[in-house]
Amino acid sequence: MFHMTDSVFIDRPAADAWAILVDLPEGPAWERGVLEVRQTSSGAPGVGTTLVARRVYAGRAALVDCRIVDWQDNRSVTMEIVGGPTRRTFACYAVEPKGENSCAVTYSVEGEMLPRLRWLRPLIPIAGRRLIRANLGALKRLTEGATDEPFES
Repeated sequence: MFHMTDSVFIDRPAADAWAILVDLPEGPAWERGVLEVRQTSSGAPGVGTTLVARRVYAGRAALVDCRIVDWQDNRSVTMEIVGGPTRRTFACYAVEPKGENSCAVTYSVEGEMLPRLRWLRPLIPIAGRRLIRANLGALKRLTEGATDEPFES
């Protein structure tokens, strides 16, 4: 198993960060390695919503299946992700208001590598933290409306 958590402070209302987080098809705008996200179930996102994402792992594109397993409106969303190099992963984004015009966004992930890839486990904290920080930084820039540092996936 692996587990990582990191946070970023955003100088915008929590509702602004939440709106970007739950606009799931727009995830590639701020999540490095995510090429496409499509909702495969009908209706507004919530518990039970299913999605498929096309991601890049170690330079190769792969499809992963996602399902929202917890939804706290305007607060947090947790997805179960199956596919890619992991057997199963749970990823959570949580938004915490820090005032009228600011918030903190925390990303937590835990998962288990596929048996044939367990040898990669020592590298997960290094690569994972770098990726998490890059994604949170891109989310911050997008939420705050910064356009001077474009995000490249």
